[in-house]
Amino acid sequence: MIPVPARLGIPHSDWETFLTTRANTVVVGNEDAALGLWTAVWPTLQKPIYWVDADRLSLPRQSAGTLMLQGAHALSVSAQQRLFEWLDRDARAMRVLTTSAEPLFPLVEGGRFLEVLYYRLNMLLLIL
Repeated sequence: MIPVPARLGIPHSDWETFLTTRANTVVVGNEDAALGLWTAVWPTLQKPIYWVDADRLSLPRQSAGTLMLQGAHALSVSAQQRLFEWLDRDARAMRVLTTSAEPLFPLVEGGRFLEVLYYRLNMLLLIL
């Protein structure tokens, strides 16, 4: 088991859940902290790993592995819909790890983030 990186301040129970499940995860915090998290867990992630930036959403054809989505708060509504449809198609076994500079739920409440996508991504929430 990889020890919790002290600088991230993640509770041990959340860290253990993150490492031992394939739950989709939303990480809220600055990009430097998120990069530290990804660096720590990179060896444990299911391969292949796809790194995708929200403002240039390009989704892989494969149906398994790990999708690392950077900046979910910046996804346009059409990109959110496309991502949700992509995740929902063909029983994908893709784990999605998402970073966001701001919490997504207020965006859901304001109608700027799709509720169905929020619940699909936010199985585990880590705040850095």
